[in-house]
Amino acid sequence: MTARKEPHVFPRPAFIAPEPKVGERWSEQHTRYDEGVRYVYRHGAHELTLFWNAPTVGEVQGLRDADVEVGLFTHGPAAFLLYKIENVCEWSDAAFNVHLVPEGERELPDEATGDRARLKITLVNAEDGIVQARRLVSLDKVMTQALKHCMREQMAAPFNRVLYDAAIAEVHSRYADSDALVKVAEVVEPCLG
Repeated sequence: MTARKEPHVFPRPAFIAPEPKVGERWSEQHTRYDEGVRYVYRHGAHELTLFWNAPTVGEVQGLRDADVEVGLFTHGPAAFLLYKIENVCEWSDAAFNVHLVPEGERELPDEATGDRARLKITLVNAEDGIVQARRLVSLDKVMTQALKHCMREQMAAPFNRVLYDAAIAEVHSRYADSDALVKVAEVVEPCLG
């Protein structure tokens, strides 16, 4: 049985970047993408963008309505956002480091203790670049602080792309799949919304 979902009100950021709506291109520069995932923090929110080939009606509807869980696993310069959308996708992961965001776009979370961060989830059809679904959920307070501290530690450390790639390769060779990462994750929490 699923716990009752409480509504959460987010403070409106001072600047909201224009974002593509459902039915529009995710980016005007591209019409196709490799299947995969992109996770970044920008404009005051965590963004998880899923690029799937020909998402089904069930996947689109599930992304809008299904329970979402997230987790965090770190290994050296690489951190992994773990995510699961019930009945849509099993545990999956997106490796990240704040140094991979262009310097002019780089920002760090600044939520106070007890605040909940926003996670924007977008589903894009990788075959044509069209946004299929969008959703805004609230991260748990513990997850909010874990991501904040992880990103601040990454920013304070020097970045070496070779060491980052090696850390990702080591994690993927040590753990069979994202389910295995969830078992050793620092934090795993359900989202609200």
